[in-house]
Amino acid sequence: MAQCPFTEGTVKYKVEFKNKAEATFTGTYIFTFKNGFIRKELKLSNGFENVELINTNDNTVYSLRSNNGRKYAIQLSMDEMSSRQEPYKGFTMLEDPDKEKVIAGKKAMKTVLVYKNGSKANLYVSLDWYPDKTITYERFPDSRFMPLEYTYSDDVKGFTMHMVAESVSQSPVENAVFRIPADYKMISNEEYKLLSQQ
Repeated sequence: MAQCPFTEGTVKYKVEFKNKAEATFTGTYIFTFKNGFIRKELKLSNGFENVELINTNDNTVYSLRSNNGRKYAIQLSMDEMSSRQEPYKGFTMLEDPDKEKVIAGKKAMKTVLVYKNGSKANLYVSLDWYPDKTITYERFPDSRFMPLEYTYSDDVKGFTMHMVAESVSQSPVENAVFRIPADYKMISNEEYKLLSQQ
């Protein structure tokens, strides 16, 4: 199979989330793609839910959240999201073809990414596809692979998420999944921060 961009379909990950207090939660993280639209939906067993709707065609991104029973579509900055990728650009990819396994029915090869600052990331990837938009995976900009198993750590916020692909489906996706639901009020990130302090 020739390597090709993953332009439409869904990748569903099983998630194990650990916070600072060493509490562990399980859940799912579903990435849905269609022609420049990306939907990321994280659901954890502690009740936490977050949906990000990214439109790379007009450079908009919204986070769908609830606060005190009210639903908000919070406008985030695409420039800010892109700038968070800067430390991860220009990585070196070290493949280990002797270490392969099957994940979500797909052949996955062990890979080590070495970033410019010397830090490393271990993951299993499919070389059959790659995300067609660089913003898709924060830590893997401009990647020519689809991550199937990896760990995402945030030392500042104090959490670790281990993700393993459960399914990879290149199938038609309805446009409706990328729309902001009618019962969500659109607000800025600054407005949401003020609401969260009340």
